[in-house]
Amino acid sequence: MPAELKMVSWLEVTGSFEKIEPGKTYQIGFKISFKPDATGWDKAPICMSAKIGKKGKTMWKRIKSVQQNFGKLKVGSEPVNIPDESDGRFEISVSPTTLTQDTKLQFGLYEVWTGRWKTGLLIHEAFVHEV
Repeated sequence: MPAELKMVSWLEVTGSFEKIEPGKTYQIGFKISFKPDATGWDKAPICMSAKIGKKGKTMWKRIKSVQQNFGKLKVGSEPVNIPDESDGRFEISVSPTTLTQDTKLQFGLYEVWTGRWKTGLLIHEAFVHEV
């Protein structure tokens, strides 16, 4: 059962993944859909972030496909992965020299900039895949 965001002005969904290995690269994403009455997402700049360990450098990626395809996404389509092909993959590489450091992968999905109310987002899952 997906998590439903009924009405939010600040979206911050975070997760972590501990089973990463030094020298490997991981793809990160979310599977989402929208309810037919969803509003506000066509004007909301959604971004994703990721970093390795507490002291790692945070990488950001803007997810433009949600804004661009919002009309199509809310008319009952199947869940889609973001970022999609038009956005390109969101990947993070783990340095081969991090054996003794904190290697927890921390990631998130955000829309915290507009302050506008948004409704109807369904988050089906977050995923981390080795590439």
